Amino acid sequence: MSVQSEKNILIDLLQNINDLSLLKKVKAFVINEIEPLDLTEKQEKELEKRVFFHKKEEQKSGEDGFIFLDKIKSKYDL
Repeated sequence: MSVQSEKNILIDLLQNINDLSLLKKVKAFVINEIEPLDLTEKQEKELEKRVFFHKKEEQKSGEDGFIFLDKIKSKYDL
């Protein structure tokens, strides 16, 4: 079975779980299992460029993007 097929099966399973505590346990497990990736120099430069752009846009909007995402997550129980 391909990696994409496995991902699709996992996503389908997760979509049917209605227990928030179980979802949090799965999330914590996955986060702990993922090893950090070494970025290439080109990827690091692109990431730095995106972070710079985000901070610049954040100053215009007046609201931190991560705080905004947290509000959306809370509002919709994500």
